[in-house]
Amino acid sequence: MRVHRLLTIALLGLVTLGTPALGGVSLDYYLPAGTEFDDGIPTPEEFLGYQIGEWHVSHDQLVAYVRELARTSDRVRIEEYARSHEKRPLVVLTITSPENHDRLQQIQPQHLTLSDPAASATAPLEQMPVVAYMGYSIHGNEASGSNAAPLVAYWLAAAQGDQVEGLLRDAVILLDPSYNPDGLSRFTHWANMHRGRQLVADPAHREH
Repeated sequence: MRVHRLLTIALLGLVTLGTPALGGVSLDYYLPAGTEFDDGIPTPEEFLGYQIGEWHVSHDQLVAYVRELARTSDRVRIEEYARSHEKRPLVVLTITSPENHDRLQQIQPQHLTLSDPAASATAPLEQMPVVAYMGYSIHGNEASGSNAAPLVAYWLAAAQGDQVEGLLRDAVILLDPSYNPDGLSRFTHWANMHRGRQLVADPAHREH
């Protein structure tokens, strides 16, 4: 139950991450206040040059940032698993404790036994971390998902303390930051190109 509770905390972050920042907000606006982070891992704002929510993150910026997380955090590994129609990379992050990374080749076949009724009854469940898949923004103009992804990935990669360390000890998280790179790129370019100095909520505005 503790694992499920911790995963719920991570997943519920998406509820608030879809809210656009109005400028000048801190990381605590999105992530749990008072959290200590590994200062060797850059925040999205430090890497991108703006706070998430001030501009729509482009797909190339998103991929560059998650690659940087994989480079700077021993909790994160990245794999390119395909290319889009317009030849953009589709990537997935594997985020877990360093100890679990060292035994992924053992964890995978253990989980495969759960699909076999003859073997699942004897599977060593107490030794098997839960595997959670988190995929973002299948539709190009559903941009809040891919704008949330770098914040969730940063929290998992850099947050310090018992809560996140317990989560990563008991879970392997597969995080796909953008299902639809081409659609995201099209929408991001349009929205950023037509964004004015003053935010306009009117759905008939050209930005929207």
